[in-house]
Amino acid sequence: MITPTSNVTTPPASASTQDVATLNGDFTFFLKMLTTQLKNQDPTEPMDVSQMTAQIAQYSSVEQQIKTNKNLESLLSANKQSQLSTAVSYIGKEVETVGNTGNLVSGQATFSYYLPQAATSVSVVVTDASGRAVFQGSGTTKNGANLVVWDGKNSFTNAQEADGEYTISVQAQDAEGKAIAADTRAVGTVAAVQNNKGGNITLTVGTVQVPYDQILAVRLPTRVVLPGGGGGNS
Repeated sequence: MITPTSNVTTPPASASTQDVATLNGDFTFFLKMLTTQLKNQDPTEPMDVSQMTAQIAQYSSVEQQIKTNKNLESLLSANKQSQLSTAVSYIGKEVETVGNTGNLVSGQATFSYYLPQAATSVSVVVTDASGRAVFQGSGTTKNGANLVVWDGKNSFTNAQEADGEYTISVQAQDAEGKAIAADTRAVGTVAAVQNNKGGNITLTVGTVQVPYDQILAVRLPTRVVLPGGGGGNS
């Protein structure tokens, strides 16, 4: 015999809801105390009405603030749901975030770097998890976004490297031979989206969890047919 069970749990009340309950309890207690004071006051020295009015006004002010907080909670919740819907649409897409890594999958890895100005020459080096250089070549030199697409072939041995995470480093120079600071970015495909208990949205990109607000670019996965083996760029 199978006994039915339920895993449904009641969500905790929001902070503003709890505050309202506390305020209502305090105000009820205040009214009881006020009624008692009025019943037992000395007729020759009646209670100061201005003080009573001030206390009631204070409760009213706190109640309005709680209502405002509740409205803000509703807006934040709606914003989180909107972010979650957008983040879910990233699944299967290629994204860029802070870093310098790319994932070699089925013989292709994509890396990204940004140049603040056009360069005369760009040298790209790809290393594996142990720090071993597996590819060295030239990158594109345009101002702004530049992509490097590597087919996993070791430029030193011509051997095919194993799938996994690799790191890129970029050195760029202008016409006078001066270094140009290149801003590298981590590139990967979104596999899943999570909304944790704290309400923070993260995306699974490769082997890491990336906060939603750290996504810098989103696009369809880069697919480039590279001629003749070795590394390439687009």
